[in-house]
Amino acid sequence: MTERRKKRKKRLKRTRYDIYAELIRVIYVYGYCPLTRAARSTNMPVDRAKTTIGELLERGLLEEEDDDGQIVYKVTVRGHQYLELYKRMAGLVGIPIPEPIIGM
Repeated sequence: MTERRKKRKKRLKRTRYDIYAELIRVIYVYGYCPLTRAARSTNMPVDRAKTTIGELLERGLLEEEDDDGQIVYKVTVRGHQYLELYKRMAGLVGIPIPEPIIGM
């Protein structure tokens, strides 16, 4: 049993800033993105994604729009700036940036 544990890949926990960057990047890739698509593409439960997107809206990194009765999210200029800064910092410290899960 201990051999199995040793063979497993050690997964790093995502920080709040990693999750912010992933959500912003997924929404950027889709252009306009509903909550459920953003949640699925970042491997997050919908309730946590909703809370996190609310935080991003408060900070001005995303904006909310109505698309024929459906709420969709769009990345703001400030969101683009956050994403670029995150990529630069991740490159400096050697953190791999995972590809978003597209097509769900």
